Amino acid sequence: MAPNDSWPDAQNDAPTPVAKKKMSGCMLASLIVGGLGLITAVVCCGGGAWFATTLAPTISNSPSEVAVVSKKILNMEVLDGFVADKAITMDNMIFTMRIAEYNYTGGKGKMMIGSMNLKIGDPRQAKMQSAQFRTNFENETRGSLDIKKSESHEVTINGQKVSVSIGEAVERGSNKAVHTLNAEFEPTFILLNMDDDVWDQDAVLKMLENAKPPE
Repeated sequence: MAPNDSWPDAQNDAPTPVAKKKMSGCMLASLIVGGLGLITAVVCCGGGAWFATTLAPTISNSPSEVAVVSKKILNMEVLDGFVADKAITMDNMIFTMRIAEYNYTGGKGKMMIGSMNLKIGDPRQAKMQSAQFRTNFENETRGSLDIKKSESHEVTINGQKVSVSIGEAVERGSNKAVHTLNAEFEPTFILLNMDDDVWDQDAVLKMLENAKPPE
């Protein structure tokens, strides 16, 4: 995982920084607000509030870096058709958060895997904050989908028995049929959408079951 970016030196001869893909406003806001909320919950007021304002997520759309971050969350072979989109990380003395996002070729799907670990404080606070992050991300990635029905499947992921929710949805406006998947096993979560014409449930579940511990 790449360390937090520092501000570039303003000298004329400084190298041009590698371009980073921007996040949507809602996604960035949820990260910063969630991060500030976690920090102020575990650090004393005053000093904690000042420290929180110095934090910001590191975002990269380098495929190689997305792969590195992804394998630090869950060492999983991504299905053919998914292409690395971006990696988002926050790592400080309070918590570590990692997100890896993939897009399916032709705009036919998205996958996000993430994890959040609290380094100090009450583990219950970490669980609540992680749930808030997941909710924000799910709203961001599935805001245009109407879930018509869902069913649960139990699979073993990284040695854990996990209940995976698979849904049948319709995209508002286009009426395109989409399948969704949601898996949560602390501290990791996986969100996946795929158009019905590329959806392969057996392959998706096998991808999860073949996952190995993070690197």
